[in-house]
Amino acid sequence: MTEPWDFARAVEAGRTASARQRDAEQAVRDASEDLADKERLYRVALAQQIVQQHANGAAWTVAQDLARGHDPVAELRYHRDVAKGVLEAAEQSAWRHTADRKDVQEFLDWSKRASFLDTIPVDTPVIGRRAA
Repeated sequence: MTEPWDFARAVEAGRTASARQRDAEQAVRDASEDLADKERLYRVALAQQIVQQHANGAAWTVAQDLARGHDPVAELRYHRDVAKGVLEAAEQSAWRHTADRKDVQEFLDWSKRASFLDTIPVDTPVIGRRAA
């Protein structure tokens, strides 16, 4: 960026950054709900399979391992683990959008300062960054 933003561009940039932040926050909420649903399905299926393994004659100490290896339970765990990764990615995206909003605010502040400096007459002596 080489020139300050005008008011319309600043408003647009602020609104765009806010919308992206809201979308990222919604993605985190959606991913959290999806993970919770998949965690619940996995735990219920695991518990049922542990009981089933014990009913089939497996000792309680090995029933849990056998249940985890049962294909439908393993598939549910896989989906749960993928959902956990999606949530982590959504959280990182939300952090990135937060940083982007801070960058936009910095550009807005810079644009205000740069626009103000453009209003100072050329022949005004400047000390540092402020007009004398």
